[in-house]
Amino acid sequence: MKTKFTSICFILSFISNVNLIAQLPVSTLPQNKKVVLEEFTGIHCGACPYGHLISENIYNSDPNNVILINIHHGSVAVPFYNEPDFQTSDGNAIAAMPGMGVSGYPEGAINRTIFTGSVMAMNPNDWTTYANVVKTQPAYCNVAIQGTLNAQTRVLTVQAEVYYTANSPQPTNYLTIALLENDIPGPQSDFPGYNPTNYFPDGNYKHKHVLRKIITPTFGTPVSPTTAGSLYSSTFTYTVPNFYPSTGTNTTTCLLGRLELVAFVTETNSITINAARGPIFINNITYQRDIAVNNLTTEDEVCFGGINPKFWFINYGSDTVTNVTFTYSINGNTTSNITWTGTCMPYAQDIVVANNINFSSNPNTNTLQIGVLNVNNNPDQNASNNTTSKTIPTTTLISPGVNMQMDFYQDQFGSEIRWKVIDESNGNIVAQDGPWSDLPSIGTLLHTKTFTLTNNNCYKLIITDDFGDGACCYFGNGSYDLKCNGNSIFSGPANYGQELIKWFKTDINASVSNNIQFTEIISIYPNPANEKIHILLNPQQDSNFKISIINTLGQLVYTSNEKISVKRVIEINTQNFNTGLYHILISNENNSFSKTISITR
Repeated sequence: MKTKFTSICFILSFISNVNLIAQLPVSTLPQNKKVVLEEFTGIHCGACPYGHLISENIYNSDPNNVILINIHHGSVAVPFYNEPDFQTSDGNAIAAMPGMGVSGYPEGAINRTIFTGSVMAMNPNDWTTYANVVKTQPAYCNVAIQGTLNAQTRVLTVQAEVYYTANSPQPTNYLTIALLENDIPGPQSDFPGYNPTNYFPDGNYKHKHVLRKIITPTFGTPVSPTTAGSLYSSTFTYTVPNFYPSTGTNTTTCLLGRLELVAFVTETNSITINAARGPIFINNITYQRDIAVNNLTTEDEVCFGGINPKFWFINYGSDTVTNVTFTYSINGNTTSNITWTGTCMPYAQDIVVANNINFSSNPNTNTLQIGVLNVNNNPDQNASNNTTSKTIPTTTLISPGVNMQMDFYQDQFGSEIRWKVIDESNGNIVAQDGPWSDLPSIGTLLHTKTFTLTNNNCYKLIITDDFGDGACCYFGNGSYDLKCNGNSIFSGPANYGQELIKWFKTDINASVSNNIQFTEIISIYPNPANEKIHILLNPQQDSNFKISIINTLGQLVYTSNEKISVKRVIEINTQNFNTGLYHILISNENNSFSKTISITR
């Protein structure tokens, strides 16, 4: 089988291939101000994609005169377990500066100027109006910037110039140089679908213009003199880390081809006068052709054997890549090819989507392997990063009949919830329900739906929540229970976040006892807890359990691994835990379970 894909690489770089406002030397001709929009946002802010949409429209209408800086800040930016942390100390300081006045999300400041009310931060609906106002105002200085980035040492050398075409009212101004990163894949609450086109094919949101580091002091380095005809010139260096944050469980890889370099001058620490975006030239690249494949994702399970894998590749070579031939094999069988064509610059990345790959599944597990055959019709020069693989279990969940019933308890916000059952063989929806009406207050409401399936067939249950918080926890403890002939075959609390997918097969000769419900063999008590919590585990066979406890800041406060074959109670001392809510995550080889508990004193 040969599959072909055509794409344009999502990133901006080799010489950071964004619209370049100003590279060296700095212009000496009078200019109007450029717009600098500092947007306060967060991955758990459902309305923030609306702000992203407004700011991108402002940028796209006049890219040479607009700079966007997305500052992830506040409670909406706090990551949950294993989510990326885009917060920075620089961003927190900017949000807290006198006069900024961030009171909600999304909000943004344009050129750190108070246009309406008493603070700089304003609603997205006002951004376009005041961005247009700024572009009519004369600037008394011009800014230019460019960087050189060593691919091996990751040392970024930045040259910046400021030229004064008129006198500044202040004897000292301040130059701020910021490093941003574009098109970072990650989670994002988006309710009710404000920005539906801003997603990668694997479902990750495209996080753009993310503030990574201010290379100068947070509020700039002094520039003086500031009289007409004065020229300021300086060089800065910064070693770009491999990850942001550099340590911890909430890191994301910093890809050099996604970086964006911007600079702006303020009168003091507010009132931005002018700005520039400049190129980043990447040098000292080892190979001409070096494709690395990673982040392979596909279905969590299979039944008959149908997958739609997706994987990323990074161009670590110095050549611009226009075609790559990838290989794939399943369970060690015949190798097939996937051909990608497009444009991918050095240290940029792209995603490959291979739909409708069918195979005969093994009884227990299946292995998918992806490799690189050639790059630009020539061999890849670095074989060490050419392959990636993934194990895909074959579902063991059996419905011992075809007469089905779904009992679903919504939480307060039923309008966010829906479920459907899909026939894996043809993709047809055979049953569905939701969304439902919202309740007037916190609580739950049962919805029951019956339907009939076909024997000896494979199905996929999909439950989704538009807001991404499941049907649980703070707005009512919802649940789901998929039954056959009155017996539960798959059930649990509706704390699935944005989506839950489960495969199952119908077999009228099977017994319901073949399905062991993970949620039925675990008990956590007391809740609320004080000095101790107890976790009851009662596996039906030898099992390796991992227990993790996460606080609301996304920090791991407890972890252990337990090999258990008989009923056992795990006691955890919580005397040193702060009061508040904690997420307990428990997983074994086949299943996972989570529960929110409260620690009180």
